[in-house]
Amino acid sequence: MRAWTRTKLAIQFLTVVPVRLSAGEVQTGDLAASTRYYPLVGLALGSLLLAMARLMGAFSPLLRAALMVSVYTVVTGALHLDGLMDTVDAIASRKPTPEALGIMKDSRVGAIGALSGMLALLIKAGAFSAAMPWPLLVAVPAVSRLGMLGALAAAPPVAREGDTLAARYAGSVSRPVIVIWALILAAGLWVAGAGWRGPVLVAAGLFVSALASVLLTGRFGGMTGDTYGAVNEVVEVIGWALATIV
Repeated sequence: MRAWTRTKLAIQFLTVVPVRLSAGEVQTGDLAASTRYYPLVGLALGSLLLAMARLMGAFSPLLRAALMVSVYTVVTGALHLDGLMDTVDAIASRKPTPEALGIMKDSRVGAIGALSGMLALLIKAGAFSAAMPWPLLVAVPAVSRLGMLGALAAAPPVAREGDTLAARYAGSVSRPVIVIWALILAAGLWVAGAGWRGPVLVAAGLFVSALASVLLTGRFGGMTGDTYGAVNEVVEVIGWALATIV
């Protein structure tokens, strides 16, 4: 029963899908524990993309890709895309860390951040318009959210006063959970026909996540909710690009 509650919390946080939680259903620790179900939500999102690709098979590749990107962005609430844009704005500012963190926290998006968001959407559309094995299309959103779990497990939050999103979720998932999910995804992709490309995709996602976490932690002295989202977005974009060439 707790697993279902935590799954609903993960759906509620990562998407705009309305989820009903009864009074008293959520207990202490459920919110943090819900992170281990993020890859499961990713698989559901990937399945949505696959269904759209199949249903719109008669559409032109460009129109199909544009619609897939649009629906995917709406369903996810552009949550991680927003994190990417805020993070890029902070990095591009070249300000000292305290000021850069202030820029990241600002709800307004600068020109460089907006450009990074548009480029991410453009790469996704390009990937969706290309030929891609269906298991990889389904798995990339799960791999990117697994990469975010890797960042949560390995990178500390920025030291700030108060209860921040990063402080609430950082360290909420253990490394064994990440290993288990990595094995499940790699094995599932292999069985589904992706062959060696499955393990390569999972390994690449975790590597990119680790590298991005190190660089972001070095720049800001820790991670924020925005940088965790940026890690997810970077892993996702690279994952779909790899899915079209491997």
